[in-house]
Amino acid sequence: MSKEDTFIVEDMHCNACVNTITKTLTNNENITDVNCNLDSKEVTVTYDDQFDVEEVLSALDTIGFPATIKKKP
Repeated sequence: MSKEDTFIVEDMHCNACVNTITKTLTNNENITDVNCNLDSKEVTVTYDDQFDVEEVLSALDTIGFPATIKKKP
């Protein structure tokens, strides 16, 4: 089973940032889909429900893109 969360990545400014984030996250075997929206600075990640949201945040922080999770309405 999978789950989806959206993260706010304020330091995502250009297509190179999008490519770095997408490449890094899709290389993780527990992440099945990554969608970056440069305009809203949001990254939506679909991942295995055994994977922890903190691991996504850590992966983003490691490559220089600290993020926060977007609260669901």
